[in-house]
Amino acid sequence: MTRVRGYMEEAAPDVIIEIASDHFTNFFYDNLPAFCLGLIDEAEGPAETYCLMPHSVIKGHMPLAEELLRFALRSNFDLAVASELRLDHSILVPLHFLTPSMDIPVVPLYVNGFAAPLPSARRCQALGRTIARFLKQWSPDTRVALLASGVFSLEVGGPQVGWTDMEWVQTVSDLLTRGDYRTLARRATPQRMAAAGNVSGELLNWITMTGALSDVRPLFVETDGGSGYAVWKLD
Repeated sequence: MTRVRGYMEEAAPDVIIEIASDHFTNFFYDNLPAFCLGLIDEAEGPAETYCLMPHSVIKGHMPLAEELLRFALRSNFDLAVASELRLDHSILVPLHFLTPSMDIPVVPLYVNGFAAPLPSARRCQALGRTIARFLKQWSPDTRVALLASGVFSLEVGGPQVGWTDMEWVQTVSDLLTRGDYRTLARRATPQRMAAAGNVSGELLNWITMTGALSDVRPLFVETDGGSGYAVWKLD
């Protein structure tokens, strides 16, 4: 994370679009959108009582969020919208390490990575391409960073707790390293991700981001158990 933070500070973004999965903090089975954009002035957390993290407040970026929503709708992505959010570790942990002062506005974009039916990896990648097209016509004076968080392999509360599908982790890492994002989306079926652990659908957050990368390869990719860390430089 220290290495990623160095690249983040070098990039000096004015705003961050953060792609993450909600851990049943804002949504549950009775109301669980495939994609949800946060149109917020600010939000705070962590909402989890078990998460021993410092309390944080992040500011949103309404002009970018509202324009991204309009652009997505014109591009046939009917994003759900939340005007109030409670933040969990999926949003706050990366920000805690990368932007500890919490002074950069954040636009949260939630992808359902837990409850079937999951959005397809190819649909997630298409959303990433839509974000890239949006950013190309967004204000050239605004530097935007894309940040995705999520595991490649993890089981929570199930029979495989503590086990990591290292074969799948290596496959994901290799495909990311080669910039072969289309193959990653093709191989990341719901069945294959579920076989890597019951919350391994969080990989869809990464896949959404890869849609915005075209054929740009990462500066580095590293794994630690079922988690991964990587940086791309787009300009």
